[in-house]
Amino acid sequence: MLDFQKEKERFRNECTGCGVCASVCPIIPFTVIRDIAPIKIMESVLDVYNDRAPSAEARARIYSCMSCQTCRHHCPEGLDPGLGLSLARGILQKIGDPIPRGLSFLLPQAEFNFMKTIEAVQVKPAERPWHTDVSGQKPGRSKTVLFTGCTGIMQLDLVQTALDLIRIIDPSAEALGGVDYCCGDTNLRAGNPDASAANFLHLVEALNAFSPEKVLFLCPTCKAFFDLHSPQTAWSWTFVTDFLAEHIEKFTPLSERGVTVTVHDACHFVRGETVASDSPRQLLRAIPGVKILEMKNSGEKSFCCGGSAMAAVGQPGADFREHRLQEALGTGADIMAIYCPGCQSVFSSERPKLPIKVESILTMLAQSLGISHEDKVLRYFAYRDPERVLMEAGECIEASELPEDKLKNFLTKYFTPKK
Repeated sequence: MLDFQKEKERFRNECTGCGVCASVCPIIPFTVIRDIAPIKIMESVLDVYNDRAPSAEARARIYSCMSCQTCRHHCPEGLDPGLGLSLARGILQKIGDPIPRGLSFLLPQAEFNFMKTIEAVQVKPAERPWHTDVSGQKPGRSKTVLFTGCTGIMQLDLVQTALDLIRIIDPSAEALGGVDYCCGDTNLRAGNPDASAANFLHLVEALNAFSPEKVLFLCPTCKAFFDLHSPQTAWSWTFVTDFLAEHIEKFTPLSERGVTVTVHDACHFVRGETVASDSPRQLLRAIPGVKILEMKNSGEKSFCCGGSAMAAVGQPGADFREHRLQEALGTGADIMAIYCPGCQSVFSSERPKLPIKVESILTMLAQSLGISHEDKVLRYFAYRDPERVLMEAGECIEASELPEDKLKNFLTKYFTPKK
């Protein structure tokens, strides 16, 4: 596994504060430090590493980082600036800075976890299509296991769709649910590297319980974390679109869609630890009648969805999300196609009011095969009426493991239309 303590010392000793990472950072122009020289910005971060009092500029740089990896290949010292900024959050916490509320809400150890609240409005615990406790549930052997990641459980329809597609190839496939098991990304972004490492090892142990041959990741970040840590396992791992593209001949006949599509690429897929494949577009090209219109910033140059910045610093992340949506709209495409559940969750609240559809590539492939699962979250946002949501989801809410009053209060706020 990657040694986070060594990485922190490496960043402390080898970062020269040249500012190259800040100069190419896509989120900084949306923040309060937009007019500060990149060198000054990074000098303020090094002050944090050298136990000097953190400035407002340092905090803005450290917490606005989206972990999008845009800067990584620009660092002349071969460092990972995004990792360095995540580890700097831990230094800030040790001197008394609290974890930003939006980030703390995402942590797997949070008593009232955000992803679980959105799961709770869609499915009863006994009806989840994924395992949540391998010790108690004792799953049988599955040749292929899908790990949903934490954002995956927010999209019941997406997990159901992915399993339907995977089971065309391997009927024995099972799923392991996120939050209860976590790759460690959220704790790392919150500045908790020890908790992140513990999360990762716990997840590996849980996946071992299935005795799989292959593990598929629904989330690109989870896959990138496995590539980063490179654990010694009896099984191999891959991203779900890579697996489906390898077996594309199994998906027949595919009906024609007749749509134009622009692809929103996921940061940790196109700028991850391994070279990205063309599998998301391979799946789209396999669907008759689909025409791909690329955004200016696509592939390795793709812009982030802004989700991490939204959680940590709020408005700059939301503005960045809008920036990305405008780029998609500029293509004139009918659909912005996504393959990351995290990105899809970031765009969820905007989807009912957009003149472009936001749809998973897996959903598009499945629909061409006649497979369809309702996207309840999209329906609930379209109501623009939180009371109607609570009424229709009442049985799920009552069955939830979360405190009912607190859950209802949160869902009322979440599904209230933003002015």
